[in-house]
Amino acid sequence: MVAGGWRLTMGVAVLVTGGLIAPAAVQAEEGCRWVMTNLPVPAGQYSLGPLGGDGDWLTSTSGLGTVVVWHQEVPRTVTFPADRAAFDINRNGVLLSAGEDGLWRGEEKLEELPGRSSTVHSINTAGDVVGTSGGALVMWPAGSATPHVLEGTDDGEWWLGGIDDAGNVFGGFRREAPQRYYVWNREGARTELPPLQGHYQAFATSIRDGRVYGASAVKGDYLGTSVEWNLRGEIVRTMPGRAVLASNDAGDQLSYWESGIGVRRANGRFDPLPNGVAFPSVLSESGDVFGGRYWEGPVKLRCA
Repeated sequence: MVAGGWRLTMGVAVLVTGGLIAPAAVQAEEGCRWVMTNLPVPAGQYSLGPLGGDGDWLTSTSGLGTVVVWHQEVPRTVTFPADRAAFDINRNGVLLSAGEDGLWRGEEKLEELPGRSSTVHSINTAGDVVGTSGGALVMWPAGSATPHVLEGTDDGEWWLGGIDDAGNVFGGFRREAPQRYYVWNREGARTELPPLQGHYQAFATSIRDGRVYGASAVKGDYLGTSVEWNLRGEIVRTMPGRAVLASNDAGDQLSYWESGIGVRRANGRFDPLPNGVAFPSVLSESGDVFGGRYWEGPVKLRCA
């Protein structure tokens, strides 16, 4: 499930061939000794990061005809019948893909709104899918291949953030300055996510269990103060550091920090990731981080 952070299609090119290198230990600035290993890739395949998934299931865009999927870090190659790219994978291993033969939730083809260009973005554990269609935000509920437009987005130019396992969705409107961000609950009702009092703008970056994470900033500040909203659009807390990219059930958060990106643990400790070695995109339930490296492919970072 992609609930924010980097997308698989951000264009960070990471090339890898089969094989597993020996673990490399990287000492972070405080509190954590990161042990880094390359994820194995099937012989003859390559992987383009960042990754999507939850750590148990992972995928990354390989090419328009094939994709590498990992389950418990064991890889396999999925070959599509036509040119297609992978966008996400959920906790049940259902792969979300799109290409010249349409939009696909696993082996199920999803319908598209007539006369609009559509694509998929994220899938949750239940199988709810969100994407865009002609600039609007759309959802394909689990068990249905028919899309419906999210409230208030049929005027185009919308940016989609992600969906959580409860079916809550967040996104933003591109045309306004500053951009405005919203959350839609399972019933489709839309609520704005405002900044802190006296701040110029807010931006949402991830969602989990009805908690929307992001940042609130004064004008000219592009990192801001880390905040959490509830589904009523209320800021319920501010946190050390900057915007949250991903979180897990234990309360750990992959987030921006003044010195870079790291994991803020539920106990308050911050473990900065080593600079320049990974593009982190997935935080697993065990607290491991998965991402990619230039030229060396997908990696796992474990805090020893």
